[in-house]
Amino acid sequence: GKKGWHGLNFVYERTRIGGVVLDQSSKENDGNSDDEFSTGKRRSGSFVEEGSGRIHSVHENSEAHIEGVDRIERFLSIWEEEGCNMVPLSCKAHDTYAANSQFITHLMGRILGEQGLAPTPIDTKGFESVMKLIGTTTADSFELFYGLYKYNQNSMDTILKLRNSMDDVVKKLKEMEEEDKNA
Repeated sequence: GKKGWHGLNFVYERTRIGGVVLDQSSKENDGNSDDEFSTGKRRSGSFVEEGSGRIHSVHENSEAHIEGVDRIERFLSIWEEEGCNMVPLSCKAHDTYAANSQFITHLMGRILGEQGLAPTPIDTKGFESVMKLIGTTTADSFELFYGLYKYNQNSMDTILKLRNSMDDVVKKLKEMEEEDKNA
């Protein structure tokens, strides 16, 4: 962070220890083995070994596992000691949340920025918030915004939902306008 790490979110997922993938749903077997993974059945407590795709159990008392856990905890403690809010979260959930918070925020800021809005002598608190949104999002590079779009598979869905929502709001306005004409 520009002004330090205190109060910022540190999002993480424990995915592997010593080459062993801890989240089986993130790893696919190549289908060449006839172990329990390729048959769709899996032992409870089994893990996929990174690289080979082999299924095996990791014993929590093994020296490699203990060292791996210790290494993870020491790394995470750096950020915790800096005052970060530690947020354990899967990569999939992160991408969904990011599309629904970071990306939509930047998208709205960029769209509103394209409107050429400027402060007026009679600004409301809401409009001041809009101007602040434009300022904070357009202060970031367009490359950052593009990265939020390009590297998150949920971004296009967010754009489509925004378009549909805009259409719905305009439709309601036109319906009310028509009702006023007929009243």
